[in-house]
Amino acid sequence: MSLDKIIVYLHDLPNSREDIVVSNPDQETLYLQTEIYRVENAGLPNEERIRVVNPDEFKLLISPSRAVIPAGAEKRFRLMSLDRDLEKEQVYRVTFKPVVGELKSEKNALKILVAYQVLIFVQPQDGDYQLSLERQGAQLSLANRGNINVEVVEMEYCRAQECRPMTTRGRIYAEARLLIEDEWADDLSGGVLRLRARGREMETIEIPL
Repeated sequence: MSLDKIIVYLHDLPNSREDIVVSNPDQETLYLQTEIYRVENAGLPNEERIRVVNPDEFKLLISPSRAVIPAGAEKRFRLMSLDRDLEKEQVYRVTFKPVVGELKSEKNALKILVAYQVLIFVQPQDGDYQLSLERQGAQLSLANRGNINVEVVEMEYCRAQECRPMTTRGRIYAEARLLIEDEWADDLSGGVLRLRARGREMETIEIPL
C-alpha cells in the first residue's frame, strides 16, 4: 500500500479535518485497520505512546477505522480533531495496519505485511515555535520554547560572510531540544547559526552566537 501523506497538521478548531488517501497497487485485496496513539511528552526522554481504545478518550477520529481496498483501488480516510483551546500542540500517531487475508497455497506460505504510521499535530490557533541556543558545559543545543514543533532541515554557521555547513538535522518538539553534534561545534564563537526551518511553512532563521 501507499499513503499520499505521512504528516498531517490540524487546528484546535471545530471541523478541523484532513484526508489521507491509501492506495493498493498490489494484485491482492488489502484488508486494513487503523490504530490511534496519543504521544505524551513528545521529544523528551520520558516520551510515551498510549494506544487510545476508550471511546471517552477519543479526541482524534478517523473514518473509516477499517476498510477493504480492492486491487488497484484507493480509499480516502478522514481525520478529524476534537481537541479544543490547546495551550500546546497535541501529537498523535495513527497506524495503518494491513490484516492477513486468506492464504491460498498447497505449501507453507509466508506473507510479509508492512504497516505505515502517520504523524499528526493538532496545534493551537496562535501556535508558534521559539528557537534559542543553550549551552550546558561543552554541549550546545537548540531549544524550542514555543508551543508547537519545528523541523530543522538545514543548518550552517556563518561568520564574516563565510558560511560552513553543519550536519545537525531533526524535529524539535515543544519544550524539547536538539543537540548540535558537529565535532567542531564546541568552537563556535561569534557569527550566527542560519537555519532552514519547517513548521507549517519553510523559513530561514538566524540565531546570534
